[in-house]
Amino acid sequence: MIENLRKYPGVIIAALVAVFIGFLLMDSQQYFRNGGGGSKVITVDNVSYDEGEFNRIGPASRALTQQLSSYQAMTMYEFSMAMADNKAASEDALEKSFFTRRILLQRAGKQFGIEPSVEEIQTFIRERSVFAETNPTDPTKKSFNKEGYEGFILNRLGKSGMSEKDVYQLVKDVLTYEKLSELLAIGISVDKEKVKALYQANRQKIGISYANLKLEEFSKKLTPTEEELKKYWEERKDSYKTENRRKFSYVVGTPKYPAGAEKAPTPPTAEPGKPAPEPSEADKKINEQRKKAELEVAAQMDDLFTHLDESKGGSFEDEVKNLGWELKVTDLFSSTTMPEELMKLTPRKTDKTIEQLLFTLKVTSDPLSKFSNYLAIGEADWFVARLDAEEESRVKTYEEAKDEVRKQWIEEKGREEMKKAADEAHKKIKEAIAAKKSFADAAKDAGLSSITIDPFGNGENPAGHPDAQAFFTAAQYTNPGELTEVVTTADGSAVALVDKREIVKDPNFDSMLSGGVDQTKRSIRIQAFQAWINERYELAKIQ
Repeated sequence: MIENLRKYPGVIIAALVAVFIGFLLMDSQQYFRNGGGGSKVITVDNVSYDEGEFNRIGPASRALTQQLSSYQAMTMYEFSMAMADNKAASEDALEKSFFTRRILLQRAGKQFGIEPSVEEIQTFIRERSVFAETNPTDPTKKSFNKEGYEGFILNRLGKSGMSEKDVYQLVKDVLTYEKLSELLAIGISVDKEKVKALYQANRQKIGISYANLKLEEFSKKLTPTEEELKKYWEERKDSYKTENRRKFSYVVGTPKYPAGAEKAPTPPTAEPGKPAPEPSEADKKINEQRKKAELEVAAQMDDLFTHLDESKGGSFEDEVKNLGWELKVTDLFSSTTMPEELMKLTPRKTDKTIEQLLFTLKVTSDPLSKFSNYLAIGEADWFVARLDAEEESRVKTYEEAKDEVRKQWIEEKGREEMKKAADEAHKKIKEAIAAKKSFADAAKDAGLSSITIDPFGNGENPAGHPDAQAFFTAAQYTNPGELTEVVTTADGSAVALVDKREIVKDPNFDSMLSGGVDQTKRSIRIQAFQAWINERYELAKIQ
């Protein structure tokens, strides 16, 4: 551990080492942990976690982090970015990675003696979260939106199966990240002059002349033979595959509200500065009736699963019929051709879509593995599905893939021809300009037409020039009178010349530069933390 820390500038200081040694043996969690109920779905360094723990610490908290991020809550956003796994190839991998990285961060907090207090957590919520509202007349002043916070806890958080305790733990992890990233970045300095040069490059205005080469002009001349297409397909046929298709039987359990209680009553409106009044007795009665109906349908779904467990799934049709529900059966469909009635269903206790839940279902020798969990959907409905049939993805035959193969062959060969032409045109125009010819004449001699853009800045899109920002990026550090490298445009390539460069004077430049230096420091902190957490993640034993 101590050897690993030497890789991070500034971390090897006596105080940190002393703290680390003092807390090294405190992480008894991985050896003496009271596990929650339910089957274990993930193990990190010999510590197992069940589905509820995984969802709470992983997917649900990841979604919560996104909900609590905003322009006014940048620390939460920064945390979500620092914890992101850029190598994750799927949504499942992202969720697994986020969960594991939080576990590793929590352990590191104990090891390094970073234990944010309840008071620090509450201060963050009051002063640095999305619930800390900025005074529009005085941006330096903020006020805590207590009603908004309490409403979020009571009305929105519960739908994801979480509580205020989970918010506190998330904020604790954010504060741990903040302190640890500062330690990891100690000793790494920011070159203010380089930041200044970067800001000046982004604040300039540049005038451009350019000549386009359209990909379409090269592609339309290509007529591949059958032999060429077959050879192209043979060399990369594994990339041409059919979609995985699945067929399901499913049921949606909906509460049966009594007459008069079909619609929830509108909550009474609070007057400014006063608490919301109590609902009327009639509204209270309706709410009670609705709650009873919702509990009944939840209990029915629970009973359905109990009977399915007893019959190993064999009684599905009979149980659904006994409940008076409608069993629906789909045809085979892929993740991109889902039936509309399924697309409309919205799970309420997970951030996954129905499509993700159905197509990540893994079938084993257990008959019950063909069933999804029963899912809370919509406002109060419940859903369960059984996988009836599957057509797995396979490599397409040549005839099935032929149109796709032809399209890709033409585009690829067209780009090759266009690149040759663009490089040749760039060379000719450069030589002509060196011989004192104008760009317009040089482009004409190369068989191209010249187009001019008046000076424009970073982020500006002059009318009629959709690729202006590509030109700006290519020209940022090119001297006036010189060509940029060949520019890739939306529909081809271009040869571009910098006509002029204008430095934009801004009275707020110094404050902007100061902000840029701070932003660079934040970036360094994030990068130092990511290097550290990535190494920890690679070394972790995850099953």
